[in-house]
Amino acid sequence: MKRWGKALFVVLLGLLMFLFIQDTTLAKGQIKISVEEGIDGKVKEGRGFPLNVTVENSGSDFKGDLLFDYAPSYQTGGARALSIDVPANSERTYTFSITGFNDEIRHNSNLETIHLFEGSWKDGKEVKFKGDKRLTPNFIYSNNTTIGILSENPDRLKGIKGTSMGGNRVQALTLTKETFPEEGVGLQMLDYIVIDQFNVTELSQNQQKALKRWVENGGVLMVGAAPRLEESLGSVATMLPLTIQEVETELSDTSSFNVKKSIKASFNTLPIFKGKVKSDAEIIVKQGDVPLVTKSDRGLGEVWQTSFSLGDPALNDWENYDEWFANMLSKTEPYYLLGQQNGDQSFLERIYYDVADSNELFPSTNFKVSTLVIILILYLIVIVPLLYFLLRKLDKREQAWWIIPALSILVSTGIFVTGAKDRISKPHLNQMSVLKVEDDKSAHGISAFTALSNSGGNYDFVSDKNQLELTPARMRNNPGGGNQYKFAIEELSKDERKIIFRDVEYWSTRTVLGTSEREDLGSFIPELVLKDKTITGKIKNEFPYDFTDLYIWSGSRIYRVGEVKAGETLTIDKKLSTEYLSSPIGNPNMAAPFPNQQSIKQQKKERLENFASQMISADNENNSPVIFGYTEAEIFNMKIKNKESKSENFSLLYQHFPSLGQYKGAFTLRSEQLDLDVKPIKGQIIEHYSHNGADEMGLEDGTYEMTIQLPKQMDVSKVALHSLNMTLHTGGILQYSLIEPNTDEKLLLEESSANTIEVKENLNNYMNDNGEIVFEFEKRSQGDPFVRLPAIVLKGEVQP
Repeated sequence: MKRWGKALFVVLLGLLMFLFIQDTTLAKGQIKISVEEGIDGKVKEGRGFPLNVTVENSGSDFKGDLLFDYAPSYQTGGARALSIDVPANSERTYTFSITGFNDEIRHNSNLETIHLFEGSWKDGKEVKFKGDKRLTPNFIYSNNTTIGILSENPDRLKGIKGTSMGGNRVQALTLTKETFPEEGVGLQMLDYIVIDQFNVTELSQNQQKALKRWVENGGVLMVGAAPRLEESLGSVATMLPLTIQEVETELSDTSSFNVKKSIKASFNTLPIFKGKVKSDAEIIVKQGDVPLVTKSDRGLGEVWQTSFSLGDPALNDWENYDEWFANMLSKTEPYYLLGQQNGDQSFLERIYYDVADSNELFPSTNFKVSTLVIILILYLIVIVPLLYFLLRKLDKREQAWWIIPALSILVSTGIFVTGAKDRISKPHLNQMSVLKVEDDKSAHGISAFTALSNSGGNYDFVSDKNQLELTPARMRNNPGGGNQYKFAIEELSKDERKIIFRDVEYWSTRTVLGTSEREDLGSFIPELVLKDKTITGKIKNEFPYDFTDLYIWSGSRIYRVGEVKAGETLTIDKKLSTEYLSSPIGNPNMAAPFPNQQSIKQQKKERLENFASQMISADNENNSPVIFGYTEAEIFNMKIKNKESKSENFSLLYQHFPSLGQYKGAFTLRSEQLDLDVKPIKGQIIEHYSHNGADEMGLEDGTYEMTIQLPKQMDVSKVALHSLNMTLHTGGILQYSLIEPNTDEKLLLEESSANTIEVKENLNNYMNDNGEIVFEFEKRSQGDPFVRLPAIVLKGEVQP
């Protein structure tokens, strides 16, 4: 009987174990994942985008983590963690955003990029599931322009959807309050957002905050007029350049829409709302004294506003509406920190190679060869013989067998500890930033943080997610590819972003990088006068930081003016090489590779200046000079969880300031003082380099617009232009024309001598009210993209 009882017990136990195992397997197997990527099912290459994830559970209650691999560039990547809690026989939907995808992950069809863990991912219990195993977004490539449309009736904006820019397609994507991301990174895939007759207050506070942050980090927002506009825009209304009246009126003269010969308004009237332009805004188009299109800068981005609805039936029935809208887009400046610019590598890749890799340099305690030789001589010639004679005198020579090895170990340990003491005690943490300071004392730019480990294991980078939008950088010998979740995991809470690097080796570096911003940070207050090539006056430091070096940057020249502590004022008396100040160009320090003997700090300074020059070239600041300085203060709070680190901070902050005084008399302006800019009309800018001020570019064959602008110290209404001289560097590859700003008439420019163009007649007819002269040139090299823009000399006089 006892034997049968034992047998029955074993059978029952086996049955229970089978049922338990079967139930667990079924529970794990009954999870189904469905993913919708991007907006309208599309994402932009290398940029952040939103995800809509549906989890269906037809089994028992399930709690766990979903990990989504991402890799916005070949040098960056990780995984985003999403905690899920799905009761039995239910379905839940989650929305969030990831930093981006590149082609390497997208084209690897065998690579699973979605991973499910029962419980926390830290426990390593990965389980199987049904449905989508990988993200398969439809790509919009970087050379295409993306516009998000936010309207109650998107069909009203059908004219915008047919737009093209520079010969490249414009992708118009429809946004709704359900698909609008709640994280700023989810909007990175958009270059522009158009709001027309949409109640923004229906968006959540997080969605409105994401929209504002997107603008401040470089997006271009375009807002059409509507009744009760400011009320309907909610918190976004504070960014508008125009305060409109509530009464709708009729525009009876529509000639301002005739922006080119080929673009003529087919409508005679248009409903508009008149308004008052804010003090910090700019009128782009007006009809008489009525502002029709206005613009204001907000952080690194722009807000454009029209006094008419962008979806008005009169516009949508106009056959040239898409060309008119494209012409307006061409005047905007989408900031390159949102993504690739001019066909270059992604902005994260550029941050890594231009800034972050120098941030991975750490000082070390090195012995000189002479020091090691002296130690060896002392050990072999002095210590060992002395020890022998001492032991002999004490008659203890038999103890030498352990004393000499012990002494060797002691000396070796001393050398090791002396050289590695800084790396043993605690991890090191470097911070580098480049920040543009705005008029409202906010700052926007990029940052990189690198830790040097002092032990193995996981390293958790913890930061404020409202100030830092960061991505893990891959190690140089292991870029891109799959299994991103085994390298770094990103977790977000209400206010914090945590990036966990897994299984970090001893004395290894790990880096996070991305965009950064701070509100109410401070500013420089300049009170300066430029006279007789000498700049005098004061600069007050209203930042809470000391600056070890302060500079003025104009053209290709950088002038050091001293150091200044927080709250103090620096007196300036500096001789310059010019009588007028202009926008910075290039970076003269980047002409050659770093010499071996160059200090780490000097290398970092040159890298920061180089990146600052790229940011400045993307600023739309109307040919104005820059004050910049270096600080070793901690601007952003970055911590390594459960580890006390030794921090070293080094940041560059720059701020544009108005050109000084009103210049009078004769002048000779060269390319570096004319704020030269190139935009495509039909074609694509492949690459743009500015080595020592030489404007060398890679361009597709096509048509381009080149603009030069006089320094702001010159009153345009009193300028008389005498001659324009252009020295050509690329023979007949580029054919130039001058564009008359009022009539759009073209004056074909012929060479007056070999590789030289000279214009002396009626030059003032080709300068607009902003002091700009616009050229159009055609590139026709049949394959070779390299061009070098002409060296320009403009002569004239500012009359009293």
